[in-house]
Amino acid sequence: MTQIPIVRQILSDPDTGLLSYLSQQLQTPSFSHFKSQFGFYVDESCTQVTSVDDSLEIQTILLLTLKLSIIADSQTPSDEAAVHAVEFQELLDAQIIRWSQNNPQLLKPISSIKSTFSQLSDIPFHGGYLPGFEIRSQFTLIYSPVTTQLSQSEEPQYFLHSPGERTPISGQYEVINSNGKGTGLEVTSTAGNPFPPTSESDQSYRLVDPTKHKKSNR
Repeated sequence: MTQIPIVRQILSDPDTGLLSYLSQQLQTPSFSHFKSQFGFYVDESCTQVTSVDDSLEIQTILLLTLKLSIIADSQTPSDEAAVHAVEFQELLDAQIIRWSQNNPQLLKPISSIKSTFSQLSDIPFHGGYLPGFEIRSQFTLIYSPVTTQLSQSEEPQYFLHSPGERTPISGQYEVINSNGKGTGLEVTSTAGNPFPPTSESDQSYRLVDPTKHKKSNR
C-alpha cells in the first residue's frame, strides 16, 4: 500500500477526481472544437492548515493552479483566436466549479477562480510547437488534511503528461506512444521540473512509480 495525501485522491481519483472529470468534459460537444491538453501544479507555499472556530475539525486551504494549452487554427486571425481562448476558459471554469459543488471530499465548493491566458505564441504540444495559448486557472481547495491509502494498482496511471509540462509528482515515468501503449522506456522526473523531450512526436509520459519520501526531523 502507498500512503498519499488526500489532495492526490481529490485530483486523480478515476471516478471523482478533478482531472479525470475534466478529461471527460474535454471529450463532450461543448469542447469538441478546441484542441487542448492540461496539467497542474500546486503552490505549496500557499498551503494553510487551520482549525475551525468552535469545532474540532481541521481544514487545509490549498492554492492550486491548473495549466492548460489550447491550439489555435493557423488560419484564424489572432483576435478571433483570443475570443476562442476566452470561451474555452469560461467553459472550463464553469466545469471546475460544478465539479467542486458535487465533490463530497471538499469541505466547501470552489467560490472563485482567477484565470489568465498568455498572448498567442508557439507553445509545446505533444512534443512539438504549435500556435496557441497557455491558460492558467487558479483556485483554492478546502479539505480535511487526512491521509488515505491507495494500492499501487489504484495510482492515477491513466493520466498522461506531455514533454515540457511541469512534473506534478516526483517519480519514474514511462514513455507512452500516441496509441496509448507503453514503450518500456522510463525517465526520472522531479516535481516542478518540465518533462524532457521525447524521441518521437505525439509521445507522452505516464507515472509508473512515485518517489517515496522519508520524513525528516526539524
